[in-house]
Amino acid sequence: MGTGKIMASRQFLVLKIKDSKAQIKRKINDTINRIFLRGHVLETVSLRSGIKIKNMFRRRMKESHAYMLLSTNSLVVGEFGLENYKQKIDAIIEAWVQSYKLKLRKGHGNTIKGGFTINMVRSNYFEVLKLPQAKQRATSTVHITKKSQKLMHWLNWLLLRGEEKFITGYDVVFRVGAGRTGLAVMVKGKRGRSWGVPVGIAGTRDDNFVTRVIDKMENDIFTIIAQELLRAIRRA
Repeated sequence: MGTGKIMASRQFLVLKIKDSKAQIKRKINDTINRIFLRGHVLETVSLRSGIKIKNMFRRRMKESHAYMLLSTNSLVVGEFGLENYKQKIDAIIEAWVQSYKLKLRKGHGNTIKGGFTINMVRSNYFEVLKLPQAKQRATSTVHITKKSQKLMHWLNWLLLRGEEKFITGYDVVFRVGAGRTGLAVMVKGKRGRSWGVPVGIAGTRDDNFVTRVIDKMENDIFTIIAQELLRAIRRA
């Protein structure tokens, strides 16, 4: 990599490096950059990292407390009146997984510093809120504000409405065999009563059951990418 001269001194060999530290560093960086330019290495690292990160996200979503509540015959399912609840939440998680895209960026010039970008569902959640599983057909107009509407946008409520009480004048009554789920039914309540997403699972745009999982993945994402980069360097 550098230029040098080897001289015999008794029984020892002495190697003198003529290049400066800056020159050596530049040549190391150039070599590493050439590795990543050859054979679309960055694309391979992005692909391998992406598969691992997708699998991790899917697994952690299904290990979350929110998933447990939404995929089993729980009181939360009863409050929302969700039919086919496991099929709904699994489809929504999978849509999130498939929207994931990772792209690594190579450094410029003599630097080996690069970066990466991760894209998933947009901040307005349009991609998942438009899914048929994000809605639930209402069997009674008490679930909705406008009587002309026929659908409950339960995922919108869950992701964006926080602890807002947006269905006024009604209560949820838990009773075996009641409602679509056989768990609960919404009935007209006393004046001043209102309903919103249960506190333990309520979310807003920046803090909901999905963002909480993603936030906890940050360090693991860096680790996965670093491991795949090292693997690529060793194999180059």
